[in-house]
Amino acid sequence: MRQGPKISVVMPVYNEEKYIGEAIESILHQTFEDFEFIIINDGSTDRTKSIISSFSDARIKVLTQTNKGLTQSLNKGLSVSTGEYIARMDGNDISLPCRLQKQVEYLESHPRIGLVGAYYLNIDEKGTEFKTYRYATDDKEIRRILWTDCPFCHSLVIYRTQCITEVGDYRERIGPAEDYDLWFRISEKFLVANIPEPLHKVRVTVTGITLKNRINQIRAACLVRYLAQQRKDAGRDDLDQMKDEEIGMLLDSLLPKTKKNVRSVSYSTAFYLAEVLYCTHDYFGSFRHLVSAFCLNPFSVRALDLFGKILLCSILRERGSKFLKRVYRNLL
Repeated sequence: MRQGPKISVVMPVYNEEKYIGEAIESILHQTFEDFEFIIINDGSTDRTKSIISSFSDARIKVLTQTNKGLTQSLNKGLSVSTGEYIARMDGNDISLPCRLQKQVEYLESHPRIGLVGAYYLNIDEKGTEFKTYRYATDDKEIRRILWTDCPFCHSLVIYRTQCITEVGDYRERIGPAEDYDLWFRISEKFLVANIPEPLHKVRVTVTGITLKNRINQIRAACLVRYLAQQRKDAGRDDLDQMKDEEIGMLLDSLLPKTKKNVRSVSYSTAFYLAEVLYCTHDYFGSFRHLVSAFCLNPFSVRALDLFGKILLCSILRERGSKFLKRVYRNLL
């Protein structure tokens, strides 16, 4: 029987001085108060450490280490957690005050659910909301989507500690899809769900999105699905037995870094950045990325549609621009 708090909130951070204060405050101001807040300072070189130290709440437990990366930091947090539930948090996001309470209430009333997420609001670097992101909520539908996409927001999920006991920690050898891999493994033993309302704000920072990150994430996601199919067919996967070079060869077979594949990922990355900047009213920045998208795919209907919206918004006053966006959304 656990003697600790109901929830262990685990938040690894690295050089988040710009936003970490808001992130910490959003957890400390939760309506549900029975939690420990485990912050892993992963070798930050900016003011992150001093900002964390400025908070004196007894629920905060700070672990400081040399830079080891996200996956090792997550597992470090899990290893010292004492809660019945594990809640994730990121150092540049904001949890709405009722987040933990609603997620705990959901898990308490649905004992077969092992993991639950929710909808979230996208915010820009200034904190302005510009989009509501909705996921599938039903276990059956989530399981179907898992084979093509990640149906949870990592910094918003909460899962039973029992899930980690049964399926294991985050797996570092997966690469930048360690959360996707864990969701697959949890879903193989527990039911999963999303609460159909926004409980969190996820900050989109354009400078943090790069082609190298995207293509490595996509390749890692292919590996996750390959291993999930192995477990489905044989009851286990071969990750622990594979050498690093074998994993590299497998990644190259699943999604080789050919010019065609790199071009496709480059286009989707450029278009995504253009779309984000359009939503945050940075029409010039959006246009610059859209030009890159057109160069990679001159016949893109989506890019042409976005160009038309940018053109209209850029020549109209801000008030008229917002009105046209609202009309456009209602027509969809």
